[in-house]
Amino acid sequence: MISRRRFVGVAVAFPALRPAFALAQGYPSRTIRIVVPWAAGGLVDTAGRIVADALGKSLGQSAVVENVPGVAGNLGADQVARAAPDGHTLLMGTSSIAIDVAGGRRVPFDPLKDLVPVALVADTNNVVIVPAASPFKSVADLIAAAKAKPGELSFGTPGIGSPSHLFSELFAQSAGLKMLHVPYSRTPALNDLIGGRLSVMFATIPAAMPQIRSGTVRALAVTGSTRFPTLPDVPTVAESGLPGYDAGQWVGVFAPGGTPADILQRLNVEITKATKTPAVAQQLQERGMIPLAATPAEFAKRFADDVRKWGVVIRASDIKLE
Repeated sequence: MISRRRFVGVAVAFPALRPAFALAQGYPSRTIRIVVPWAAGGLVDTAGRIVADALGKSLGQSAVVENVPGVAGNLGADQVARAAPDGHTLLMGTSSIAIDVAGGRRVPFDPLKDLVPVALVADTNNVVIVPAASPFKSVADLIAAAKAKPGELSFGTPGIGSPSHLFSELFAQSAGLKMLHVPYSRTPALNDLIGGRLSVMFATIPAAMPQIRSGTVRALAVTGSTRFPTLPDVPTVAESGLPGYDAGQWVGVFAPGGTPADILQRLNVEITKATKTPAVAQQLQERGMIPLAATPAEFAKRFADDVRKWGVVIRASDIKLE
């Protein structure tokens, strides 16, 4: 089990930040396997395939994506954590790993020792949506109604401890209100929102975009620090009355702990180069992501910052990650 106290000093805990004593020669020497710990077709899978294509072209070796869904992303992560630290097995991870550390979720590996940050790929906001028939036209309307009826307005999420759950709880804590959490699993919460059985949802932009365009839901705000390119007329939550609110989910590449620093650096350079090209940036944007770039050390700091941030939210809401 990951202790909640262990997030202190996360940035220095990652083995990647310690220099390798010998340069790895002849890397890569075989196919690079990129494990996506979620089903094909989603945001993480898209990012993984973009990275695989870029690395295949720049490194002169094929790179393939393998989808290993299960256990909230931890089945695939565990495979990478146990793999040889030679740069040939990589993980396409998300902020969920930081959430697991912050909340002390039981996982079969140690995210702070067995995985090491390589490169950030993209960030993705969520969008605050309500049913088309909802009386709420703005975040201010939503806040006023929630304060008038504490605990009655319901929000749906994919499950307890999911990014959507924490984004919603951060919103409630920031606004000083209480809402009713309705966790879903296999049944999409979006269906119940459209049907008016939920008051609000902090949905991923790709999932919500078709319904926003068709008019079956209304977008009130996006959760990031800036407006999202494909929703330019939708304000941020911070613009809408909650200054400082910022909630996004990054997607990034991890390697097994102990991977030589020169391999990490080479991978970082190639991945960063790819995310900065206009074609890749457009691909990411079209799929609901904003390209990011960071060194391994900067990525480790972002990870540590998220652990601290979501740890506060988890403890304040008494969320139990099983």
